[in-house]
Amino acid sequence: MQNTIGQWLLSLKHYLSMCLLLSSPERLPASLQCIVLSIFSYFLIGLLLVEEQRGYLVICQQIILELVMLGLIAYTGLRWKKLLARFQQTFSALVGINLIITLVSIPLFRSLPNPENGTANPLIYLHLAILVWNLAVLSLIFKRSFDISTHLSAIISFSYFILYQITVFWFLS
Repeated sequence: MQNTIGQWLLSLKHYLSMCLLLSSPERLPASLQCIVLSIFSYFLIGLLLVEEQRGYLVICQQIILELVMLGLIAYTGLRWKKLLARFQQTFSALVGINLIITLVSIPLFRSLPNPENGTANPLIYLHLAILVWNLAVLSLIFKRSFDISTHLSAIISFSYFILYQITVFWFLS
């Protein structure tokens, strides 16, 4: 158990480094337990996202949809490149960076006031900045995991984002 927690804490360090574009998935331990702990933590962080408009069930559905889509992209890309041995590290990285970005973004969103009228709503700019940050980190992970060009990894990341948004709007709204 102590070894698992140690590996997970090392993974958290690398997740944070990946969010700063300083690390890559191959540095992560290939551990199913780390993935499970990260997913469990992601669902716990989901409790902080509960609001009047969104209950915990909706948040859980969105997390599950996100993880399934990212898992399918990782599996498909790695299978296409014949690199399936990297799946655990890649999926762990994808879960972990979403965990870290969500954890960082919650206090940022809560700290800004939400003006009722006005064109310069700081929440819009913050949301856009976090979105670009998330897509850049996803692109880095796809680039390093699949051994592809930056342009192709950016296209995959953006396509994932569009498909995710359409799916959330269609099924969960």
